[in-house]
Amino acid sequence: MTRGPLPSLTLAVALALLPLGARAWEEERALAWIVAHSPLLQAQRAVTQAHQPPNGLRRVLEHTSVYARAASGTSSTVSDSGETTTADPLTVGIQVTIPLASPREQREFAAQALAEATRIDQVRGRALADLAQLRELEAERAAVGERLDFYQSKADWLQERIAKGYEGDVGALWDVAQQQNAEAAALERLDLRLTAQRRQVAHHAGDRWEPLFDYLAARGPLPE
Repeated sequence: MTRGPLPSLTLAVALALLPLGARAWEEERALAWIVAHSPLLQAQRAVTQAHQPPNGLRRVLEHTSVYARAASGTSSTVSDSGETTTADPLTVGIQVTIPLASPREQREFAAQALAEATRIDQVRGRALADLAQLRELEAERAAVGERLDFYQSKADWLQERIAKGYEGDVGALWDVAQQQNAEAAALERLDLRLTAQRRQVAHHAGDRWEPLFDYLAARGPLPE
């Protein structure tokens, strides 16, 4: 039976040596980054902050006013030229009213705080699901890499035997090369899926997605 030329082994070997990135990142660090920078959570935090009852100093400033009112009696001043000026004196002061936080304020703030906590759980849940999918893809890629290593070792062994005159192993070497190329193609597809999955996870962090993407790809730590 006539066989075609041996498929190239170079691509398979090169792909197998690429960094896997598995276990290079931690779920909690990624989740903390997402929670800190998620646009959904930032919007909810702003709403919660707007409903927070004022603290003591803020309440004083909000309910402080300056007043001026006429006092009883009149005052007269005599200039150097002998002219007399009569004016009604003013009393100037500061008026402060400090109402206590109303039950309504407290209820609204509690409702928004609960909404924020619920939204955090939702964002974390979606991010965790995406991170779990990323872990599965990384594990699958690692398994493919292990198979490529095995086929490479087997191909090397067969090539040594052929060099020693065992021509009957040529067919086996061709089969191994076919298997290597199939695994190499699977590895390429996995790398594309991994890139897409990292991007999906990273975009949970909104405008700050790029540092998280690099972190998930094992290109460096997240900024402090």
